[in-house]
Amino acid sequence: MANTQRMYDIEQYSKKALDALNKMQETQKPGQVIKGGKADVVMSVKAEIEAMMEKGYTSQQIADAFKNDVFGILPKTITEIVHGKKISVKRPKQKKAISQATEPVSKQMERKASASASTFEVKPDTEDI
Repeated sequence: MANTQRMYDIEQYSKKALDALNKMQETQKPGQVIKGGKADVVMSVKAEIEAMMEKGYTSQQIADAFKNDVFGILPKTITEIVHGKKISVKRPKQKKAISQATEPVSKQMERKASASASTFEVKPDTEDI
């Protein structure tokens, strides 16, 4: 089996690696995350958003400003990130379907049994013996 490992010029690629590390030190702080999701971006400007909300701006206004110039995000997401907790929407509980019968099943059974017994006639045996 042939060796498929790629060979690099050590001097050339060492210089590229050092250049990349120097560039990283100039543009980033240690431990700084460069890429992430919308929530990560909002977290990075959380202090500024809190200051705006203290001035009276709403999460809806902030979400609209982001929508126009950055990306679409729900006001609820902004509120959750700024306040640090998940906000749940309270929904009314669904009522269970009410059965048409208002009396207990045992009473219905008794009523049906007595109704069928009263409609059943016993005829006397008229046969001669």
